[in-house]
Amino acid sequence: MIALRDIGKDFDGVHALRGVNLHINRGETFGLIGPNGAGKTTLVRILSGQIAPTSGQIILEGKPVDPRDARYRLRIGLVPQEPSFYGRLTARENLDLLASLYGLERKEARERVEELLEWSGLKEHADRQVRYFSRGMQQRLSLAMGLVHRPELVFLDEPTSGLDPEARSSVWQLMGSLSREGKTVLVTTHNMEEADRVCDRLAILVRGMVREEGTPQRIKGLLGADRVEVRLGGKGTEEIEDLCRRLDLQWRKEGELVILTGAGLPEKLAEITSGLAGRVRGLHYREVTLEDAFLRFMREVGD
Repeated sequence: MIALRDIGKDFDGVHALRGVNLHINRGETFGLIGPNGAGKTTLVRILSGQIAPTSGQIILEGKPVDPRDARYRLRIGLVPQEPSFYGRLTARENLDLLASLYGLERKEARERVEELLEWSGLKEHADRQVRYFSRGMQQRLSLAMGLVHRPELVFLDEPTSGLDPEARSSVWQLMGSLSREGKTVLVTTHNMEEADRVCDRLAILVRGMVREEGTPQRIKGLLGADRVEVRLGGKGTEEIEDLCRRLDLQWRKEGELVILTGAGLPEKLAEITSGLAGRVRGLHYREVTLEDAFLRFMREVGD
């Protein structure tokens, strides 16, 4: 649905973005992950028309577009990292105000506000001043405000930053519903569990450049590996070497542990245990996480 071609952005000689190329499919939830200062928020600000790129093009449905154009802005929704609302207004009043600014007719606006209050789980709190909301409730309201005008494209900048686990889970559920409704979503996040759970594809942004792109499974497969951690009694490595040769595994020592890696580890656990019978003092299968893969990747690129 939307593509970036060689997007660059300079701030006083500092290259915040350097030739970013991405495409996001219609109905896809696409994640941007990377360290602080990688350029994620800068990219969202460009896509949402807050700042202009120094170079490159944004292509919407095959045609170049200026994100500062009002027609483009009516097609997008933005949920910034810090919730933006009037604290002395109620949740309903904040949504009413935004609906009027987007030019919704009174009846349509009333129906849309009630729909979003229900969607966000805030209906019973609709007439409370927002300044008394918890951080999680404020973020759910912020999500609802970004959807008042039924945008096709939704940009979420660190939507669960600073939330407790329960609040984070509720926001993930709302993000999942956006995908089921066919919205095209771009989300920036530092939370690797979030990226793994809600994103169809990911890009790793480092120093303003895309270094890897693909599904969460592909990123994990490229940059990490499942492992079996074995604590052995006794000495000698002959049994381990024979076992790994037979099962096509690799092994290495990490302190007191023997680490086994290779394809099909879950199916080989029984053979590993029986092959080292009498010596196993502890065994743990550890599936690689996106965070494992990301940390390893960052070490490899020297960040």
